Amino acid sequence: MPEAAKRSDDVPGTAPNLVHPAVVNDDAVRTALAQHMSRISGSRTKITSFGRKSSGFSWITYAFAARSALDGDRKLILRVGPPSGLFAPYSVLPQVHALQALAGSGVPVPALVSSAQDGAEIGFPFFICEHIEGDVPAPWAASEIDPDHKRAIARQFIEILASLHRINPDTTPFASQAQGADRAEQRAIAGWRASLARPTARYYPLLDWGGRWLEDHCPQPPCRTIVHGDYRIGNFIEHERRIAAILDWELTHLGDPHEDLAWAMMPTFNARSRKLYGVLERAEVIDLYQRASGIAVSDRSLAFYEAHALYQAAAIQMCAVRAFEVDRFNDMRLAVMASQMPSIVRAFERALEAAA
Repeated sequence: MPEAAKRSDDVPGTAPNLVHPAVVNDDAVRTALAQHMSRISGSRTKITSFGRKSSGFSWITYAFAARSALDGDRKLILRVGPPSGLFAPYSVLPQVHALQALAGSGVPVPALVSSAQDGAEIGFPFFICEHIEGDVPAPWAASEIDPDHKRAIARQFIEILASLHRINPDTTPFASQAQGADRAEQRAIAGWRASLARPTARYYPLLDWGGRWLEDHCPQPPCRTIVHGDYRIGNFIEHERRIAAILDWELTHLGDPHEDLAWAMMPTFNARSRKLYGVLERAEVIDLYQRASGIAVSDRSLAFYEAHALYQAAAIQMCAVRAFEVDRFNDMRLAVMASQMPSIVRAFERALEAAA
């Protein structure tokens, strides 16, 4: 096992009968990263200003500068899929495909520099992309931003989503996903159902029944588009009142465009407001999206995907709950997620009634 990936059960003094997840060693990652950057650039590269952007629950993100005689200083981002992440094992392919497919399109994304699914050099699946200047807006801090500013960003946000959905996926690496009658949205529901079926200290019968209903009633999409999968306020970089890059493409797939629209409008991602970013009414969002994308929004399909969004949110929360209650991850943020489950389940029940 590469030095960057050490298991905590290799550490003397830990309980011998417990299986501990691998621990990502930041110093070892930095050393391996220097070797990787030297190899791909063809010039000895020194890593400076290296540090984690945030702890997170999924991919680990590092910001760093790569300094070489050939390229000078380059500000870059490294994202690593750790074996201890909530959604492990990770694949870099969705994100790599997205950054490749969208380069030069109307959808702003960071430029891809390098990637490896086997992660042989660093110890984990990883990809490297260009650093984008700007800030990531926090939905819960939206009240501190001028409403006209928020409105301009919210409109850009929907226009970029429309640009994504206008791209012909047949011309992208995602085309290979469209083979046969198998549908990614149904596979995703089945995957979340399997995740919820794993043992925990809690059981919600409505999620069990609701997952089956969603799988049985998944509507046919009006067209098959590239779906981001986590398109929301907080997953983009803003710089000088413009959206400079859309982030976090790990759930991207081919599917129904209603999925992204429903996810983006969830109150959870809009500081509990039913308005997008707290400023755009639902009808305004739908009208702007339809005019920009050329895709007619179905009330029935949107209602289905609003229920789907809450089901997925519940499944993600339960992954965190299971990590705390079953796997004994000592992180109180995971425990807090358990307290949010009753409100999510109640909202899911209401959304199912609206969609049925």
